[in-house]
Parts: sequence; C-alpha cells; structure tokens
Amino acid sequence: MTLLRRLDKYLAVFELGVIASFATAALGLGVMQVVLRYVFNTGFHWTETIFISVTVWAMLFGGSRAVREGIHARVSVFEIILPPTAVRACNLLALLASLALNIFFFYCGFLYVRFVNSMGIADIETNIPDAVTYLIVPISMGAFALRYVILIVEALKDPTRLDPPEHVKIEGSAA
Repeated sequence: MTLLRRLDKYLAVFELGVIASFATAALGLGVMQVVLRYVFNTGFHWTETIFISVTVWAMLFGGSRAVREGIHARVSVFEIILPPTAVRACNLLALLASLALNIFFFYCGFLYVRFVNSMGIADIETNIPDAVTYLIVPISMGAFALRYVILIVEALKDPTRLDPPEHVKIEGSAA
C-alpha cells in the first residue's frame, strides 16, 4: 500500500470518528436540553455553546469527507459545454485553487488561534479556552488540504480521475 493510500485510509478513519462522535454528542446534547427544558423546566447554560461547537466540528469534517467521496458542491456548467480535455484541465485548476485556499485558511486559522491563545481568554459559559474552540479552522483546513493533495497526486498519475463523477454527468454534455 502506497503512502498516499495509507494517508487516505487513516484520514478517512479519523474523519469518520470525528463526524460520528461529534454528531452523536450534538444529538445527545440537543435532546437532553429539550427534555430538561420542556419536561423539567430547567437546563444547563453551557449546552448551546457546546452543541454549536461540536456541530461545526462534525460538519467541517463532513466537508472534508465529501471531498474524498467526490460529493462536495460543484459547478458543472463547464462540464456540459467543454470537451473532456478542457474539463480535466479546469478540474485540475479547481483542485489547485482549492488547495491554495485551504492552505491560506489553515495558515490564517493557525495565526488566529495563536493570537487568541496569547490573550488567554475563555468562553464565559463553558470556561473552555477560546483557542480550543477556534482550533477547528486549522485542523479542518489541514484535513481539506490533505484531501486536495491526495486528489491532485492521483489526478496527475491518472488524468481520467479528473473526469466528472458519475452523479454529475448530464446527458448531452461534451464529457
């Protein structure tokens, strides 16, 4: 198994673990808060903050997983009007632009986490350092960037991987 395949496999397991555990935690927190509020007329002040945080973490890693599966949002107008070679070139350009954007977000997220950490502030409801909450940006953007690196390397080895996924192909298109 190549290094790239192992990286893809381990990243997929990590993503699935984060998505499953955080989505389950969000569901549990949401149900718990509804029951506490409407059945017992009480609740915890911190659940909304934690609920939002774990939902954001789960969804951002879901986005990374969507890139792996080829089901991330796409603009397919070029795939309808351009010949297959041009579609592949546009798709490679889109992957490279996505990688550059994710590296930029990773870097900016890292700088922001470092800045927030230097202030030493914490969430007023949970007492969790704000830097921990904002770690989602560099961590998830790092996962996205790894996904795009894997896709770009695979596409350079086999240009047919740049063809539109089956669920995107439209009858009568050039591709």
